[in-house]
Amino acid sequence: MEQLLTNLPMNVSVISCTIKFGTLLKMRPRLVGVMDLFAELDSKKLTTIQIDFLKRRILFCQRVSLVFTVAYSLVVTTSTLNAALSKGQNLMFYVWTPYDYRQSERVYWATLGFQYFAMMWLALENMTNDLIGPLYFIMLNAHLKIVIERIQGVGWNRMKTKEENCRELLECIEDHRLIMKMFDVLESNLSFAMFTQFASTAITVAMELMFAIFYPFSFTQISMLLVSAFSSALEILPCCYYSNDFMVQTNGIVTAIYSSNFYEQSKEFQKTMIIFMQMTQKAKVVSAGKMFPVTLATFASIMKTSYTLLTVASQLR
Repeated sequence: MEQLLTNLPMNVSVISCTIKFGTLLKMRPRLVGVMDLFAELDSKKLTTIQIDFLKRRILFCQRVSLVFTVAYSLVVTTSTLNAALSKGQNLMFYVWTPYDYRQSERVYWATLGFQYFAMMWLALENMTNDLIGPLYFIMLNAHLKIVIERIQGVGWNRMKTKEENCRELLECIEDHRLIMKMFDVLESNLSFAMFTQFASTAITVAMELMFAIFYPFSFTQISMLLVSAFSSALEILPCCYYSNDFMVQTNGIVTAIYSSNFYEQSKEFQKTMIIFMQMTQKAKVVSAGKMFPVTLATFASIMKTSYTLLTVASQLR
């Protein structure tokens, strides 16, 4: 039973990673097609400040990828170190082998090394699956912020005519349409992958809690549980944060429209503004498997539930 509870989180991770990879691979043509829409937005007449802002967001995406690569690698390395400190008695996880890996140090280290490289490969593959959504939404949020700033500034340039201001508003509406189109593509294609990610996190936490209830802790086991819990939270936090950020920004579009100088514009401008306002009153929320929203409130609820269950588990012991 102890071996089963110890191996189950790893098995769940392997299965969920395979499902996410297969889902994203199937949807790859559509996800790659989003890049054409990004290129269309990038080709718009942007100011130097807006171009610099987009460049900073791209640099931020690169840094996020680097941080997550290091974090996922550390999780695997910590597990390997925990096994290495067992003086040749334990591997990273229980596994059947056609030989006795304890028969010599060479056989033990060769087996442990194989597990390390296999798990490192799995961790990096899982990292790419988990980061696709957040990285897309980081850049989508950046473009949406630029469009909102442009909407707020419509009509305040006294050098432009009412016709030019109306044309500028229509350009903002068209850019907003492109962003919403990208959102629909990302939401429909990443929804099931996000649901799989949330489900695997919940199952992993449950298995760890069962292990905590039925078996005594050692210091290394406590460390591994903390590292595993941290890695599980790290998997779902970015998608929750940046999806929530997108929802908050879409909530601010109506306010941005009100901030424009609409009361000095033409009747055509004002009618267009009213229609645009009615179209953007409802916030856009990413859903995981069409079941629950991917927001910070959902993340906080999961963490709160996990902490409550962990407290109950410690009392039952």
